[in-house]
Amino acid sequence: MQTKHQLPENTLEKAKNLFQAFCLAAFFSFLSLTYAETEITSASSTPSSNSSSDSSSLTSSDPINSSLFGEDIVTFSAETAGLCSINNPNDYIYLPQLITIGWQLDEISNEGWNRGNTEFLFSGMFAPVVQGPNPWFAGGLFGPRYNFVQEGWPAVPYLESRVGFMFTHATGASYSQGQDFCFSFTIGFGARFPIADKFAINLGVMYQHISNGGLSEPGSQNVGLDSIGPVLSATYAF
Repeated sequence: MQTKHQLPENTLEKAKNLFQAFCLAAFFSFLSLTYAETEITSASSTPSSNSSSDSSSLTSSDPINSSLFGEDIVTFSAETAGLCSINNPNDYIYLPQLITIGWQLDEISNEGWNRGNTEFLFSGMFAPVVQGPNPWFAGGLFGPRYNFVQEGWPAVPYLESRVGFMFTHATGASYSQGQDFCFSFTIGFGARFPIADKFAINLGVMYQHISNGGLSEPGSQNVGLDSIGPVLSATYAF
């Protein structure tokens, strides 16, 4: 006889799959950091004359970038976005507002298209819902960003991914979240435009997925929310 509080087998399986997805994201983050550390070690083994030349080139040709990108540089960003749902009958429109702290893990390294460095992001998010059954989303996200710092370019392209958790007020409406606690991940790309020493404006695109991984089922329906839209932010480097 099944006890009252025993979780259904399909719910446990979905929770297991969700945990595996988070482990996979953490694994890719680890690979990114390991690759960056390998490049740093390789660069440090080159003759001192080359190192001096590279450092001089960075400082003289990219004075603004040298103050925005480098090992142990900490950045503070205020981000605002407008996301619209994809293939959801509720036609969600919500406005994520994020405060993000970035920690740059290495110096600018590599040559060619992948010249740049790795940054780790910690974000707090609150998103009022303009259209949709949920009044708001709020939570935390974290993950890596790679900055493609090219010499002489007026902008620095980036590619990022974050994972985390969200809270909302679940109303029980169809095609919405089945409970208040959810998981989330984002994928983003864009460019950072340095406009002054230690200050930049960023313009990009963000995709976000919000779901409780089936933890609310079978009692309440869980429909993952997929959304995409532009993001604008301002960054200051310390």
